Amino acid sequence: MDKKAPITIDLSKCPPCTGQICIGVCPQGALEEGKNRKPQIIEVIQCTKCGVCVNLCPTKAITINPSKPQK
Repeated sequence: MDKKAPITIDLSKCPPCTGQICIGVCPQGALEEGKNRKPQIIEVIQCTKCGVCVNLCPTKAITINPSKPQK
C-alpha cells in the first residue's frame, strides 16, 4: 500500500496566510491549520486530488503528487 500523500505543501513557499484559502476550499476537509498557521494534511485518505487548493493557492505552494499505476 502506497502511503504517499496525495498533495505536497511546500512550506517554504507558504507564508502564514491570513485567509488560509486552501483549508477553506477543500471539499473533503483534508486540510487544517498546522504549525505557524500553515496548512497540513489531516485526512490523507479523504483527499481526492480535485485540485481546488492547488488552483487557489496564491503562492503556488501546493502540488498534486502523481499516482503510481496499480499493478
